[in-house]
Amino acid sequence: MSAANTPISNSTVFAPSSNWNEHKSHGHVVQFYSEDEALITGLSSFVGIALNAGDAAIVIATKAHRDALIQSLSLHGVDQSKGLKQVRLIMLDAQETLSKITDDDSWPDAVRFTDIVGGLVDRARAACEGLNPSVVAFGEMVSLLWAEGKSDAAIRLEQLWNELAKRRSFSLRCAYPISGFGRGEHSEPFLKICAEHSNIIPSESYTALNTEPDRLRNISILQQKALALETEMAERREVQRSLQRRESELADILENAIEGVQQVGPDHTVLWANNALLSHLGYSAHEYVGHSLSEFHVRQDVFEAFWAKLMRREDIYDFPAELLCKDGSIKQIVIHSNGLWESDRFVYTRCFVRDVTEQKCLEESLLTAEKQVAMGRVAAIIAHEINNPLETVTNVFYLLREHPSLDEDARELARVASDEIARVRHIAKQTLAFCRDSGSPVPVSLRLVLDAVLEAFRGQAQKSGIVVERRISTDGLVLAFPVEVRQILINLIANAIQAMPSGGTLRVSLRQVTEQMTPGKRPGIRATIADTGVGIPVEHRDKIFQPFFSTKEEKGTGLGLWVSQGIVQKFGGTIRFRSKKSHNGFITSFAVFIPTDATSVSVA
Repeated sequence: MSAANTPISNSTVFAPSSNWNEHKSHGHVVQFYSEDEALITGLSSFVGIALNAGDAAIVIATKAHRDALIQSLSLHGVDQSKGLKQVRLIMLDAQETLSKITDDDSWPDAVRFTDIVGGLVDRARAACEGLNPSVVAFGEMVSLLWAEGKSDAAIRLEQLWNELAKRRSFSLRCAYPISGFGRGEHSEPFLKICAEHSNIIPSESYTALNTEPDRLRNISILQQKALALETEMAERREVQRSLQRRESELADILENAIEGVQQVGPDHTVLWANNALLSHLGYSAHEYVGHSLSEFHVRQDVFEAFWAKLMRREDIYDFPAELLCKDGSIKQIVIHSNGLWESDRFVYTRCFVRDVTEQKCLEESLLTAEKQVAMGRVAAIIAHEINNPLETVTNVFYLLREHPSLDEDARELARVASDEIARVRHIAKQTLAFCRDSGSPVPVSLRLVLDAVLEAFRGQAQKSGIVVERRISTDGLVLAFPVEVRQILINLIANAIQAMPSGGTLRVSLRQVTEQMTPGKRPGIRATIADTGVGIPVEHRDKIFQPFFSTKEEKGTGLGLWVSQGIVQKFGGTIRFRSKKSHNGFITSFAVFIPTDATSVSVA
């Protein structure tokens, strides 16, 4: 509506009162109201004056406002029914009309708006009587868009009304609840809305003031409040910036922490995980975040115990668990965790995850080494203690072999017993040599030792129907103790033959290789002993190098592979095995690698 400036003394101008019933062609007035009653009072005057003058009115409003307008017009003696019959009063639903002039994204379409709203103006003007009829229009479609948070669409619709007014003559009013502009971020779009209007009617808290001093006083109060609000908003923005900086710093610390950190929701879903945890496990963010934490725990009973502690509101420290990595490996971890609770509702848990896989391996290695040292001492003591009695027994059998009272058969038995006792003494000496090195290593040809061991087992292999395949491509010269090298090959070949009681194939190979080892690649000799026997059960494969573990029941001591591994490790080498199913059984192979970079010995 058009607002007229009212002059006062000394030419000072203050904000004037505004009335809805001022009709101005091409005028575009906006009212900001607090109560619906103020809106309806002004609107009924605006429409009523037009109808009583024989002009036309278009009202695009909500049902509640249309009903209230009709009631108000009737109370003031305006015959709106006559206007409706003559099509001088057109009343439409704001939401329904809005849906017709906007696209799927609720954006006003210029062509639809012109066709529909422009057509309404033409129709209303045609229904009027007289030579120079006027059309007044009220619309609150813009208010609906603003209430939906679509401020840009509301401003665009205001612009379309203005563009239509350049081609058709009408007086336009629109209205917004002032409560919809209560936030600081509303300031800029509020100013844009005001800029699209020729006049503005403030809320009734201002328009209800009737005297100049009251309005000036009200303006001063509003100015003070605006300044105080602006200062408060500036301070708040500074506080927000400070909080954002702190949040950014905290997020950076957590995201780039060395230890793993994650948040897990009440349904076990991983809500967030930092780079360290994802890197430890090998997953990308989308492969881990959003999935159930239980999917990555190797043992579900452990996960359930962990979760049960959280649900009891316990603070958890150093909780041991195992997590499955993307490559199939398993990480040993410990978890520190506690939950965030709001009253009785569990929100999420904060988990700090530390990878202790290497630490566990070191602890196990240390424990194994301590066991081996202790067993070595025991073995050395036993070997030492039995050596003296063996000397005596050896001498007794030597004397028996030459005693004149014995016949030849008895002497032969005494000789056999003497040889067996000699073997026992040799074993005792080997045990002492294994536990306490004596002398220095010498150049040893693995080929010659392997030939000797195969010859020793030739009869047993033939008796069991075992075919021996040899693939020897090197002399395999290493710096070692011959007795120890022989011990390794005896243990491996004996195990292979025992694994083929019904016959099979024993494959032995010897070749020069370069193997990846810490800290880099090293040249050496690899001896491989393979058999087509019964194989090694999966459940036993992580135990076969443990002392006293044997699958041969009473026939085995469980020390052969353990001793062999100890000797190979003393050389700085490795011993590995593989057991896989083939088309006619299993193929089990043991590969012994002994580095040769510590010596350069040649065979004459």
